[in-house]
Parts: sequence; structure tokens; C-alpha cells
Amino acid sequence: MLSVVRSRTVCLGFLLAALIVSIPAQFGGVALAGTVDIFSGPSNGSNSVTGTNTGVAVSPSWAVPSGPGYEWISYGDTGCNTYVALTGRCTPGPENPMGTTVTSSPTAIFYQTFVITDALDSGILNVWADDTAGVWLDSGTVTSGTGTGGTELWAPNGNLGSNCANAPIGCISGMDAVIPLSLTTGTYTLVVDAYQLVGGSPFGVMYDAALTNTPEPASYLLLGLGLAGLGLLIRRRKLA
Repeated sequence: MLSVVRSRTVCLGFLLAALIVSIPAQFGGVALAGTVDIFSGPSNGSNSVTGTNTGVAVSPSWAVPSGPGYEWISYGDTGCNTYVALTGRCTPGPENPMGTTVTSSPTAIFYQTFVITDALDSGILNVWADDTAGVWLDSGTVTSGTGTGGTELWAPNGNLGSNCANAPIGCISGMDAVIPLSLTTGTYTLVVDAYQLVGGSPFGVMYDAALTNTPEPASYLLLGLGLAGLGLLIRRRKLA
């Protein structure tokens, strides 16, 4: 009789362990890996002009970050140097770039490499730019080129509005590209091809994403089997 009780106790222990492992982290289970944050900031990534990303003086028309951790960046002092309230515009500085078109070379290209360690991570990438930008995702570590060797996530918009592109990707609130990402284990590089369409005006990009582990269907199957087995074991103990 004692061996039977011990066997049931061991089985109960295994079932509980299986349940704990199979419960997704967002429901109180075991987190197998942390969140992968991808965000624009002076300390993150690089660019094709100076190599070092820097924060810029924000234009009053630009979208404001909805949370901490990310900000508008550029390759130099290309933001709003002096805001003139009478005209509602920023005066250009020596580093504000000349104008170009979306069919020409980008004004600057921004790179950020990140690593996915989970089997599958998912989330939303938001990208703003003044005047506009194209977004690519490359495999591996990339520090040069326009990203065209990878997957195009968003094409640049060459149609101007009052401050920047008149539709995503633009610079004002609500004009960001909203890009869903689902990535498997590996190393990736986000590539943002930024275009300044009107010369002598503020230029910069901003982006943010938080990718979290997405449980595979097998995890839910294991959870269901564990619950069924636990229920059966409890029923037998009551009958005994």
C-alpha cells in the first residue's frame, strides 16, 4: 500500500512540474527568456554617415514617445535648431541635410542588430521619420548597405504633407509605420533608410519595439495533458 502511495506522489510531482514548465510566462509560468527591446537611442545602433547615433532637438511637430527608453535620433545636430513661433518652423542649422527623393540614395541609413534566443518572439515595431523612411530586416549583423538584401517591411512615402510625408512613414503622431514582427531564433539587423525630402529642415528617425516569447502549440498541449492527468489522479485518490 505504501508503494502505491509513493508512486502516486511521484506521479503528482511529475505532473506539477510539467504544468509549471508548460504555463506561459505571462500567466505566471517560467520565463525561458526575456523581452527583446529594439529602440532608437544615442547608445544604440549605428548609421551610415558618422557611425554614431545621437539624440536631436525635437521639432514641435514630431510625434512624442509614448513611454521611456526611445527617442528621436540622427547622425548629428539635424533636429530643430531654433523654433520660430511666428512662422511655426525651425530654422536650419549647418548639419541639416539637403533634400533628396525616395528614388535616390537615402539621406542616412540606421542599423540596429539584435538577437532572438526563443523559438518564436513576436511584437509590434513602430517607426517614425522626418521626412520619411523605408524599413528592412536583414539576417545577421549588418553595418552597411541599404538593407535591400533582406526583407522589406515598409516602403518610403515620397508624398509630402505640411511637415513631412503625408502618410506613414511620417513624423507626426499617427503617421508611424505599425509593423508586426514574428521572428524565430537568430541574429537580425533592423535597417532604416531615412530620406530628407525638403532640404534645410529637421531630420531624424525614431523607432520602438518589444518582442516577447510566443508559446508554441506544443506548450498548450502539454498544459492540457498535465491538467487532465492531475484531475484523474485526484479523482483516484478520492475514490481510494
